[in-house]
Amino acid sequence: MQRPARKTVERLVCAAALALPLVALLAASGGDDASGHGVSPDRRDAMRAAATHRSLTWRTSWIGNTWGYGDQRWMQIDVQALAVTPDGDVFTNAPWDEGGGELGQYRGGELVRHGGESHGWGMMGGDAIAANDDYVYAAQTIVSLGNEEAKRRPTPPEGEVLSGVSRRSRADIRDGVPFAGQLKFPGGSRLAFLPISRYAAKTDYAIRGLAADETRLFVSNALDNRVQVFDAQTMQPVGAFAVHEPGRIALATDGSLWIIENSRGDTARRVVHRSRDGARLGELTLPDGVVPVDLAVDTHGRVLVADNGARQQILIFTADPAGTLGATNTTRTAMRLSASFGEQGGIYSGRAGAVGPRRFNGLTGVGVDRAGNLYVSMNGAGPRPIGTGPSTYDGALLESYTPDGAQRFSLQGLLFIDGAQFVDGESPSVYSGSKRFTLDLSRAPGEEWAYAGYTADRFRYPYDPYFHLYLGGQRGMPMVRDVRGHRLLYTTDMYSSYLRIYRFAADRETAIPAGFFTQEHIDGAWPPNQPAHGEWIWRDIGGNGDFSAAAFDQSPSRGDAPLLRGWWVDRHGDIWQGTEAKGIRRFPLQGFDKLGNPVYRYDAMREYPFPAPFNHIARLIYSADDDVMFIAGSTPARPFNQDNWNSLGTQLARYDHWSSGQPVLRYMIDLPSLSKPASLSLSGFAEAGDYLFAVEARSAIVRVYDRANGREIGRFAPGKEVGETSGWTDVPMPITAHRLDSGEYLVFVEEDAHGKVLMYRFTPATAAATVSTVSRDPSGVVANR
Repeated sequence: MQRPARKTVERLVCAAALALPLVALLAASGGDDASGHGVSPDRRDAMRAAATHRSLTWRTSWIGNTWGYGDQRWMQIDVQALAVTPDGDVFTNAPWDEGGGELGQYRGGELVRHGGESHGWGMMGGDAIAANDDYVYAAQTIVSLGNEEAKRRPTPPEGEVLSGVSRRSRADIRDGVPFAGQLKFPGGSRLAFLPISRYAAKTDYAIRGLAADETRLFVSNALDNRVQVFDAQTMQPVGAFAVHEPGRIALATDGSLWIIENSRGDTARRVVHRSRDGARLGELTLPDGVVPVDLAVDTHGRVLVADNGARQQILIFTADPAGTLGATNTTRTAMRLSASFGEQGGIYSGRAGAVGPRRFNGLTGVGVDRAGNLYVSMNGAGPRPIGTGPSTYDGALLESYTPDGAQRFSLQGLLFIDGAQFVDGESPSVYSGSKRFTLDLSRAPGEEWAYAGYTADRFRYPYDPYFHLYLGGQRGMPMVRDVRGHRLLYTTDMYSSYLRIYRFAADRETAIPAGFFTQEHIDGAWPPNQPAHGEWIWRDIGGNGDFSAAAFDQSPSRGDAPLLRGWWVDRHGDIWQGTEAKGIRRFPLQGFDKLGNPVYRYDAMREYPFPAPFNHIARLIYSADDDVMFIAGSTPARPFNQDNWNSLGTQLARYDHWSSGQPVLRYMIDLPSLSKPASLSLSGFAEAGDYLFAVEARSAIVRVYDRANGREIGRFAPGKEVGETSGWTDVPMPITAHRLDSGEYLVFVEEDAHGKVLMYRFTPATAAATVSTVSRDPSGVVANR
């Protein structure tokens, strides 16, 4: 990724939403993609070699994904659509998965395979999928790679997007099944692609509905307001009929169709029954507030509707013998709401945010097999809004239930552009930006964690900045602080643009938006009443998301904040900023208001000049326990390398007696960041106990330094448990660390390629004898995993 220029937030977010996947798509599918999160064989070998450098005692684990990739398996980070076959195979689709797993096949709670040819050279996945006995039909989108590339490949010219359907073998969805008229791709591609619509890139008319049986394929074309019909065997057009903004389609047992119409908004959606030639047969009467996002029909002819409104349920409609719906030359029995599946209110019922079976959150798909087993997909938000980018980036769940409601499996790919923070307690927890996990460290690698809570609530707290800033507002890189009896969650984003502040209440898992720092004015309608120019701080003074003018505090200069990448919150709740050209700023906590919101003001801000010899700060950590400041950045002698835009810089230093006004430089470590770019540049560091931990941007190898003297004592790298691989760690705060009472250290590292966070369990030699949970080889020596 390239560093974005300084822009207003909304422009930055729009650029991020598009540039992140589109840059990555320039690379060939399955290789080391340009986003940095794929893993090439050459880089994997380099990681193995580097990991042998003064090795320490550690083992690798992870949190947030059902599979760690050690066996080349992972759960994709988004599911926008699913198709369930009568025998229980589940096919999934999403426009974007960082590791290239946009299309998936699952059976009995296990991954069968990913489809491929959906992540590279302009090709993406999509928002709809269907299957019959022979084929899987996947909606896919092709983005422009420029006019020159369009001369060599069937990609659209600049400024345009092409949406269509790829036909794949149901026996192996990696294999395209050719047909006359398909687009032909060079380089040995097996993709068999049917183009449907071409539109301006600034719009979004991606296909959001598909249905298929043995003779027909039905395709929702929202651009032309029609459903197109193709021969399922030859893929030749055989008809079409008008439907306003068609979305998801489900085939009934008699071959008729149920279609979500007016699908490009939430408030006017309808579920309409039509014949195969488009004749209108009837319409479901939906309860108020229902937002239908997907449909399925079971073997009994019942219509299942996934409701992503406040209910968060599967609504079940059955035939009502008391009424009929007339249509030309036919009569159809009316349908009535007869039952629902899932707790009403979903994850927000009872203890809001608590995770459990049938507590749905952000429904995107529903399906059923011939045995009556139910399948649902979720991603915390629901189908991606029109025109907002390729994903919601908040993780995915794929679950199945027996006809009597027992959970059969729950597959989880929960983390993306996210870090993790350990919090000790009666039940040890790990927080990400929007989730809480519990830990049982006695369990095997990858099994220590359990998903416990979701901390975002779009129904109760719709004003949360997380729901308004899209990718730039990602609630990742968490810092959890317990201050004066208050648990607070601070999160930054992948560009360090903002700091969000949340508080907690005892009766819920969800976090309450309490404050917000921005470095500049935010373009657009949100938030109302913000200052017209410059940086500001918001606090929820009314307890209800009040964005009145009184809720904002602004810098006396009325200007933008200095450019900065470094944020830190110390154990007292003071906020520190390390800037690129203006030294250090500190916002002391002024206490808590009557609602429990922490109070920060510009009139209390303190400023510190660069401590010699720094002239650029990239990261900082202040330890209030011993008044020590750690600074990473660059100096005139070792200048900052712009090619490593999000790196720690070229040097890392420790200063003692920081608050005395005369800090003492104890040591300075030279960092590998001078080549262009440095393949071993470091992207973040953490401090815990006796050590500093710094992570390499492209390998997730962690360099371990003695906190007291700065000497490097060794390194550890991703182990066989995760396939000895990792995607890039290219966010400003990718690593955190914690020392347990046992002497073991937990080191967490962002890992976007396969939807998880790495957890390194590091045991210093002095503590190894007392740690019973570390595996040992037959000789009794602690094993280096």
